[in-house]
Amino acid sequence: MSGATGGDDELPTDGAAVGGAKGEPSGEPVRRPAAGSQAEQDAIFAALVAQFDDPVDLNDPEWPEIENLRSKNDLVDLTPQPRPRPAGPPTPGPRDYQAAEDPDEGHFVPPEPPPLPPADTTAKFAWLAVLGGPALLLFDALFWREVSGWPAWVGVSAFLGGFVTLVVRMKDHDEDEPPDPNGGAVV
Repeated sequence: MSGATGGDDELPTDGAAVGGAKGEPSGEPVRRPAAGSQAEQDAIFAALVAQFDDPVDLNDPEWPEIENLRSKNDLVDLTPQPRPRPAGPPTPGPRDYQAAEDPDEGHFVPPEPPPLPPADTTAKFAWLAVLGGPALLLFDALFWREVSGWPAWVGVSAFLGGFVTLVVRMKDHDEDEPPDPNGGAVV
């Protein structure tokens, strides 16, 4: 193992190698990286980096001919050609499917929803305050261009009072349901 290259043990040798600086064949074989190895990938990357600043001849590109753009004359054979239609009655296709009529289909009438529970007066005023307070502030901002004075105070306090009233009156269970002995947790 030589100290300059470090890791040449895993490189296979090439029998017909060029060892001289000017491309002259020498007696000792040159080591190449194994196919698919990290050393081979590093060598390919190093070659690409070395060629990065080389000038490129744009008139003579080195890519396969298949990559070149086709001329308009080459595209004439790619135009769609009409297909002959079969003689005789057309065969039924997927769009010719007729669904069988179901006698019960379309006759569903939903049941009448149960009536809403009667709202008490406190809840009605709380909802009026929660919705009416911001509406008053919006009305004040749109028509007077300034939200200040008693309309601002009434709008903010109505919203806060209605919100607090609704939160305090919230129920965590129905009166109709029996109390749950497990507190809702079931394992």
